[in-house]
Amino acid sequence: MTMWKTIILFFLAALLPACVSLLEPEGFSFQEIKTKDFSLASWHRIGQSGKTLRVYIEGDGLSWINAYTPSSDPTPSDLTVLDLAGKDTSANVVYLARPCQFVDSRECRVYYWTAGRFDPKVVASETEAVRTLIRQYRPSSVELVGYSGGAAIALLTAMNVPEVSKVYTVAGVLDHKAWTSFHKDSPLKGSLNPADYKEKLAKISQTHFAGSADKTVPVSLTEKFVYSLKNDQAEMIIVPSASHNKGWDKIWNRLIPVAK
Repeated sequence: MTMWKTIILFFLAALLPACVSLLEPEGFSFQEIKTKDFSLASWHRIGQSGKTLRVYIEGDGLSWINAYTPSSDPTPSDLTVLDLAGKDTSANVVYLARPCQFVDSRECRVYYWTAGRFDPKVVASETEAVRTLIRQYRPSSVELVGYSGGAAIALLTAMNVPEVSKVYTVAGVLDHKAWTSFHKDSPLKGSLNPADYKEKLAKISQTHFAGSADKTVPVSLTEKFVYSLKNDQAEMIIVPSASHNKGWDKIWNRLIPVAK
């Protein structure tokens, strides 16, 4: 069964009673990681414990139905991140969802996928989940890959997990204040902002992929953030013709090296 067919079946299963087992993307196993405030959905493919663990962090998902109506369920309708994780040939790969995606928690409310999408509780939950994975698999190091809003989560998590040796971002929201200002959107009140922690982030090795055709997170915003870090370990790579969620999957293995 192909990964895409499995995922389609998974969404169908989600509509059935809770007793129905979750179906799994090809080669991956499901794990629900319980943290202090949220339960997080994850899928993992572990080939060799002790090697580098690469964790893909999902974007904001389905935050809004339209410009005026927030979603009641932030589970992503676009499978870009899970697809990239599936194409990664590294030995140890984990896909980590954001709070209230795929699984429910008592804390789930609209705030946590709209204005509070980078709330301290959200960041703490993702950080706790990464630490849980480290205890489970005891990797030599950890690499984080954050997509869109997941890029902000990846950077904020990396500051508090010393095992993280590298952060990759894809079409990443790296400074949400600059991002909402660019789009003339309401500010994300209550959300932590990576751009407020440049001194800490300057010590972390980073590669930021930006799509030349991305209108959601234009190249200029990524460029401004990377240059402001004044970090010779931070680089930006512009991917021709890639938009926010198109043009990444077919070339992903040429963009990101195999984790060792």
